[in-house]
Amino acid sequence: MGEGSIPLLRFWRRLRALRAYMRAERVDEITRRYLVMNAFDGALAILSVIVSAYFAVGVQEPSFIVAVGLANAMAMGISGFTGTFMTERAERRRRLKELEQAMLTSLENSEFGRVPLVASIYAALVDGLAPMISAVISLSPFIAAMFLPLPMSLAVYVALAVNMSTLFALGAFLGRVSRDNIALSGLKMVLVGIATALLCTMLKTF
Repeated sequence: MGEGSIPLLRFWRRLRALRAYMRAERVDEITRRYLVMNAFDGALAILSVIVSAYFAVGVQEPSFIVAVGLANAMAMGISGFTGTFMTERAERRRRLKELEQAMLTSLENSEFGRVPLVASIYAALVDGLAPMISAVISLSPFIAAMFLPLPMSLAVYVALAVNMSTLFALGAFLGRVSRDNIALSGLKMVLVGIATALLCTMLKTF
């Protein structure tokens, strides 16, 4: 084994050890919840923007819906990243200190001691990106309509179909995780979306 491969081997060993500690701390399970919850929030937020702007207010410019939708998604992403990072960091630092007190030794320079920072960044990235990605997916027909000669009504109905498909996929994913009926779990999410859309259309009466 060459000398150059030794540092790389050490790096991979440390990475595997860190990954093992993160699994022990159930980081994947926590971030999975963040992923679904915030992607769901992002999809519902964009759904409310689309329905309110087009059906309640009568907006005919796709750029307006894209601008408002992206602004909401960006705000949710920044809020999700900062809030999750600070919360996860505080909780994991507390757990690390409790473990240090029980073991009567410092774990700051150990692989386990690096878990609070790495896990917090990982969870925060998932939390921040999830609503933004789901928002962009739902807004994609309007983005296309900004550059292509697509009727506004077509962009709206395609966006609603994409949004409902996103909600169904998130519900189906939860059904798979919980080992429940995948189709039923997906339909439950779609029903929430339909209820949200109906409530937003009621704004037209005010």
